[in-house]
Amino acid sequence: MHDWQWRAWVGEASGEPRASAFLITPTTLLTCAHAVNGRSGTWVGFPGLTGPLPAKVVPCGDWQRAGDEGDVAVLELSSPVTFTRARLAAPDILTRPAPQAPHGTTPYGGGQRVLGTYGFPNPREPYERHITVTTGPSMMQRQEWWQLKAEPGDQILEGYSGAAVYDPYTREVVGMITDSDLRGTDGAVGRMLPLAAIRRYWEELDDHLPLTWLTPPARRSLRRLLTGAATAAPLAELVAEAAGPIPGRPRFRSVWDSVRSVAEGWPDDPDRLARWIAVLRRHLPDRDLAGWSRTHLPTLRAGTTEDGTSEDGTASVIVRLERVTHDNAYDVTVHTWIDGAEGARQETVRVPERSVRQAAETGLAKARGAMVGRTDWMIEFAVPESWLGKPFEEWYVEREHQLPMGMYPVVVRDVERLRPDSIRRDQAHRRWRVLRERGSSEPERVDCGRPRAKSAFQNWLMANTDVCVLVYGARPAKAWVTAALNTGIPVMAWPRTRCAGGCTGRHQLDDLADALAGRHPDHLPARVMELRKQALVAPAHEPHCGRELTLLWDDPSRLPDPPLAMEV
Repeated sequence: MHDWQWRAWVGEASGEPRASAFLITPTTLLTCAHAVNGRSGTWVGFPGLTGPLPAKVVPCGDWQRAGDEGDVAVLELSSPVTFTRARLAAPDILTRPAPQAPHGTTPYGGGQRVLGTYGFPNPREPYERHITVTTGPSMMQRQEWWQLKAEPGDQILEGYSGAAVYDPYTREVVGMITDSDLRGTDGAVGRMLPLAAIRRYWEELDDHLPLTWLTPPARRSLRRLLTGAATAAPLAELVAEAAGPIPGRPRFRSVWDSVRSVAEGWPDDPDRLARWIAVLRRHLPDRDLAGWSRTHLPTLRAGTTEDGTSEDGTASVIVRLERVTHDNAYDVTVHTWIDGAEGARQETVRVPERSVRQAAETGLAKARGAMVGRTDWMIEFAVPESWLGKPFEEWYVEREHQLPMGMYPVVVRDVERLRPDSIRRDQAHRRWRVLRERGSSEPERVDCGRPRAKSAFQNWLMANTDVCVLVYGARPAKAWVTAALNTGIPVMAWPRTRCAGGCTGRHQLDDLADALAGRHPDHLPARVMELRKQALVAPAHEPHCGRELTLLWDDPSRLPDPPLAMEV
């Protein structure tokens, strides 16, 4: 009984209904723009619950005359009501396969859905009338409306405009009636706006829909932050550049429309939304998108300080190393990664193995100009598995003055994970999400006593999907590294020294694990840099967990496009 309190009428102060509406919040209802055309205020009532209540009319669509799109208006009550609000379905519900009806009822057929609605066709009647309608994906009109067909004996008449259309079994609202054909079909045919269309004209509706791509507080905060925002460049061009073209969406009504389109266009790839927010930060400097990102979007590590410089390791020089199948040569490509998106990329150079270091240092010298002035940036080496243990932090960031790269955070990555079709990358995505949701490193200690067989270690990792950070007490066996990469472990740390054995090795393992424990994953590169610097001034005869320390830190969202030669 109480589930249906949200159904309302729109009409006169005398209590005469003229149209319908439904309750979204304690002070807000939705109805059709044409039902309140020319009015700044109207009256609403909830049958059997309360008499006429004054409401302010807020047109929010594009409707001007019959046949126009955007036939949507919001009604704002002066005081909140305590009635049950409408339960809204997901905006894509109508395009999903129609479910089977409950036992004992007429089943859905051919993708058609059997829905319910209500209206007030006679102003002199103090009660609503209920009818059954059907619709389906084949009855969509101009990507705006869905045609409705009334069941035999029912009619869609005047007074139904603004009524919610709902699934009688789930009790979820899927749309709103806007039109009826009273000439040729005598009310047997009408139209509704689905929620997916209504939300285009009243963006606040997204605050109340069961969306999954952000938490409700995060969505609400971001939508409000972007209200009224505009970019100088066309949104469609910016979206295509940052996230890729969205099929069927050649234009966006607003910046918020672009955000939800990116989020819902790639529901299994939240990194695209992160990259799009990062791009918007650069184009909307007057909006505090950096602060919002740090609070609500853990997949986005791109933040900016008040002076416009980046923080939280958002900027990187990425040195990509690919082995050529002949001549023992390597392709070296230097990328920059700034504010969640790829920046400048240098041309790939092919060099023999002995010249890789020189090529990397030369490329870094050219790229570091884009990093100067930022509060924090890092160096990432995306290299073949056999190169992960190289002492890259000892290479030079500036050879002329013999300044080592270890002055900055230096990490290694598995170059195979940079390939979009890599299973290793897919597995890394899964564990990286677990790590981000946790928001804290919980290192798993791997001592020398573990079984060295790859199969045993890999099986253990496959069975423990919550393990995201591995810390080794000594240089790990190759089989361990391969197993960890295969199963998507995104963070590993190890000293490049061989196992010292006894309590010495165990103490180093514990010291390293304790130094990383509880840290946010974004802060691990800087923490390892600190440990390396501490080791530089520690007594040489004493072990230190920062000495000859390698950090594999592999955020799969930082995915620069491969050079053309590598794509081929």
